[in-house]
Amino acid sequence: MKAFEKLNIAVAGTGYVGLSIAVLLSQHHHVTAVDIVPEKVDLINQKKSPIQDDYIEKYLAEKNLDLTATLDGEAYRDADFVIIAAPTNYDSRKNFFDTSAVEAVIRLVMKVNPEAVMVIKSTIPVGFTASVREKYQCGNIIFSPEFLRESKALYDNL
Repeated sequence: MKAFEKLNIAVAGTGYVGLSIAVLLSQHHHVTAVDIVPEKVDLINQKKSPIQDDYIEKYLAEKNLDLTATLDGEAYRDADFVIIAAPTNYDSRKNFFDTSAVEAVIRLVMKVNPEAVMVIKSTIPVGFTASVREKYQCGNIIFSPEFLRESKALYDNL
């Protein structure tokens, strides 16, 4: 991979984490945002933000971004990197993270593009990355923590 090579990146999830990363990276790379909510996909493709974030709204409206959104997980097929920003709802009574959405993305990526590097940006429990590497016999799953504020996510990423 050359230093300034344009990459194909898929981002799973278009909440604050996923959409801010998609907008940030689409300034220099081809990014496909994948979500399960048709209204969010439609808004992004109209260059409108489905979430309240001044920077995301401004960048979508004014910047020349290489960003498309889709409901179709086939978008992972051509990705060099898949950034997983799927929800992991935490149940404080059970002390449990629901990582089923993250694992669903991992399974789909493994099916259509097992060579892609998967970067988990979702909030996950300690040891989760090692456990899914073992479970799916896949060494190309990594974790990159996020520390973003809602409505300031793109600003924090920048």
